Amino acid sequence: MKLFKLLLVFILFNISSCYKPVQKPADFDEFWKTSVSELGNEIEVRTIKDTVLGSKELSLKAIESYQDITIYAWVSIPKKPGKYPVFINFFGFGKGNPNKDEPSKKWFLSQKDHINIVVDIRGQGLSTDKIKFKGYLTKGLEDKNTFIYKGAYLDAVKIVDYAHTIPEGDGNIIVKGGSQGGALAIAATALNPKVTMCISNFPFLTNMLNYDKTKWPMKIWIHEAKMKEWKLEELHETLSYFDALNFADNINVPVFMRTQEMDTITPKETAVKLFNTIKSKNKKIY
Repeated sequence: MKLFKLLLVFILFNISSCYKPVQKPADFDEFWKTSVSELGNEIEVRTIKDTVLGSKELSLKAIESYQDITIYAWVSIPKKPGKYPVFINFFGFGKGNPNKDEPSKKWFLSQKDHINIVVDIRGQGLSTDKIKFKGYLTKGLEDKNTFIYKGAYLDAVKIVDYAHTIPEGDGNIIVKGGSQGGALAIAATALNPKVTMCISNFPFLTNMLNYDKTKWPMKIWIHEAKMKEWKLEELHETLSYFDALNFADNINVPVFMRTQEMDTITPKETAVKLFNTIKSKNKKIY
């Protein structure tokens, strides 16, 4: 009987140890190369509103992105003729500010001697025409091609493409954001060679396979997987295509990263791991 129990434990241990999550899928780069090509080269932009913010012209733009989803962005350009660097700000996780009359982050948009863009990716802020924020984390989770963050990352690529077309731009495009915005900045930098600098603060969606299974957001993903009767390895495989760690070796431009010990989603150790993985030699972490 004792021998049987030992044999059973041995078998169960080996079965459970057969599955080891793969950090970066073999076709990761090919998947994203194909995904970016699906965006196309055409930039379709409509001006929804023109106004003024201090010394800058301010406008609300509607930009067509992946899967014919319209994303919205506030764009401020100095009135004084000249060429200026473009700064793009991505929001953190949340509903954003769906107000077409009052822009978010006025302090950022009003900065002098810069062109500034505040963008709402799909399902957030103003960009909820077809996709709502409710249930954001699990939208399309069953497959890497339908997961919400595929479109979100491609929205980040598209806004960089748009920024490149602004006549007053001087060729420098700096992407920035914190938490989810930090992950979007990482993805945009890795996927769009037009980015010239990345500022990523405590980036969300980093080292996801090591997220605490009892806490948000992994708790939400695992619950969804159980409800749909997916295997844990299937869930991990999908998430691995969106992990900031897996974009790091495609980043060659200057990077500034900020982290903090109190962050429970992207703790200091996780941010440092991402920082060390980034290919660029011109990088700083605070």
